[in-house]
Amino acid sequence: MPPNPAPGINPVALTYTPPPHPRSTSPAPAPSGSTAASIPHPEPISSKVYHIAGLLVTVYGLEELAPSCTDVAVLWLLHPRLQTQECMAPFAAHIIASFDQRNHGSREVSAIANEAWRGGNENHAQDMFGCFQGTAADTSQLIDYLPGYIFPAGGPHSDQRITGPHIALGVSLGGHSAWQCVLHDPRISAAIVTIGCPDYERLMTDRARLSKRKSWLDGNGARFVGSADFPASLAANPVMARHFANKRILCLSGGADRLVPYKLAEPFMTWLKAVSAKGSGGGFFQHGGLFLHDVVLPGVGHDVPPQMRSRI
Repeated sequence: MPPNPAPGINPVALTYTPPPHPRSTSPAPAPSGSTAASIPHPEPISSKVYHIAGLLVTVYGLEELAPSCTDVAVLWLLHPRLQTQECMAPFAAHIIASFDQRNHGSREVSAIANEAWRGGNENHAQDMFGCFQGTAADTSQLIDYLPGYIFPAGGPHSDQRITGPHIALGVSLGGHSAWQCVLHDPRISAAIVTIGCPDYERLMTDRARLSKRKSWLDGNGARFVGSADFPASLAANPVMARHFANKRILCLSGGADRLVPYKLAEPFMTWLKAVSAKGSGGGFFQHGGLFLHDVVLPGVGHDVPPQMRSRI
């Protein structure tokens, strides 16, 4: 197994051989792609840079689009941390759109804000969350505006062509963004999450452990959430909080109940217990105030016998 790349190394760089120069209809330099020799690079494809809502968005493949095509699927490329949209060029084929994530490339305003704790950024958890969640919001906004630029009113085929479905492909930091995209925008029907994580709290808790942060060492991780390294606002979960915050639930079931079998509730109960579990290996909602006690009495049918009543 190859070693994990060092911080700052492009994880996409081990994917393709150097690309041939694509045809470009914009003054922007051609994306340089990656440099490894593992997989032949895709065929050259046209690209054009658009200024959309204050962002530089590279759209690939418009020249190759068949005149008869009316429904145009769009793949959104979301790059890793410490990289720029150019590193995702090897994935370009057909209709692809890419742009720099927040505070990266053409949008960078603070280099230190892209670093991890070990790189000297004391606000690493807040900065990275704001970056990839903001990038997901940017993607949704660009989905609104993209058709007006690539198929403008009065242009060829402007009345027939429809953009969609939309797919997000993200790597590392972009993978975190891809999770946000597919979960929060119904127009994004699929996601390809590459070396990304859907559980940000657990990811940052483990990173704090590996970085030997005081916030983790004090209490062996038990007090990390709510600390300066991971403020309580980052752990807020409005959907779970709306339904389960500070609730006490006692579930009593009969193991032999044939009318309301416990096995039908078990998948949901197993999930709810996992996400609300307490302790260092607890779930993402462990600080939500939910206390759940699930009791299944063997041999009890659809009834409330004394051994069940005694627990009420």
